Formats: sequence, structure tokens, C-alpha cells
Amino acid sequence: MVQKKNAFKTQGRPRSEDLEPIVLKVTYEMLAKKGYYGFSLDEIVATTGIAKTTIYRRWPNKAKLAMSSVSHLISPFLEFPTNEPFNKALISQMESLSNLFNGKFGKVIATLIGAGQQDQELSESVLKEYLLPRRLAAKGFFENAIKTKQIKSLSDEEIEVCMDILYGTLYFRLLLKHKKPIFSDLKPWLELFLETLKK
Repeated sequence: MVQKKNAFKTQGRPRSEDLEPIVLKVTYEMLAKKGYYGFSLDEIVATTGIAKTTIYRRWPNKAKLAMSSVSHLISPFLEFPTNEPFNKALISQMESLSNLFNGKFGKVIATLIGAGQQDQELSESVLKEYLLPRRLAAKGFFENAIKTKQIKSLSDEEIEVCMDILYGTLYFRLLLKHKKPIFSDLKPWLELFLETLKK
């Protein structure tokens, strides 16, 4: 019987920290190609040569694996610039997100959000692994701008609404697909809104 060659298989027993990026990268690629319901853990095992028990030990279900792959590969590109004023840094971060939405990541995250409407386990993972960490980072960014007097004082609820107004423009276009989330189309209006937050 001829064994299938696999580029991910290695000699000996690799360390767990070496396995994680391999599994996450393969998962992400399968999400982009097949969608959430189109891939299985058996395919991950077949592609990577990593035992299913090892995968389950790190990620207890398919939903957590899918969202971990998104966080692992995308989060570094969504950080807020630390050496720019509030308005410029926020616009820069939103432009990075828009660029991601117009590529492979847009297809992946739209698939996961859509599938989560019918899958409670996935919905909870989208919330805990992706949305809440991103909103927490954005909230901290707003709070620092208030502290450094770059914008006027805002309550927690007002910050939440500001985030909905700003980022909602991108997600609305990503999910409903009536128009592409092209940042140049939205930038002038987002900048106008940010002007209203100045002291």
C-alpha cells in the first residue's frame, strides 16, 4: 500500500507548540476553501498527520479550532498603531480591517458569522474568541484617548455605540454584500463622525 506523502509530517514526535501553527494554518485554509460546514477534523488529521486526540486535547470542538485559526493568523494585523494620534490610528486600523475583509479573511469571517446563526457552539466561539477581544481592545483605545484628552469624555455605553457606528459600516457591507467594504468609500464619513468626538 502506497502511503500518501504529506508536507506537514515530520520525523519523530514534534512538540505541541510546533503542532499548533500547523493545525491552525491548515484549518484556516480549509475554512477559506470549503466554509465551516465543508471541512472536518478528519480532513485536518489527514492533511497534517496529527492525531485527532492531540487536536482535541488543544481544541475541544470544531468551533474553537475554527475561531482559534482566525485569531492566530489575523489578530496581529488588527492592532492599533501606538505612535499616532487617536483619529489617525483608528482610521489606519479600520483600513487594515477593510483590506482583510476584501481578501480571504472576509470570506472566512463572513462564513463563520453566518454559520453561527444556526450553531450555538460556533456562535459562542465567534463571540468569545473574536468579537469580545476585539471590542475590548477598541474600548481600551477609546479610554486612552479620553485620558489623554484627544476626545471628549464618553460613558461605557457611549463608547459601545461609537464602536457599533464605526465598525458596523464594514460588517454590514461584508455580510449583506450589497457593496464591497472598500475603505476609500467609507473613510470620509468615518472621519466626519470622529470629528464629533473631539473636545
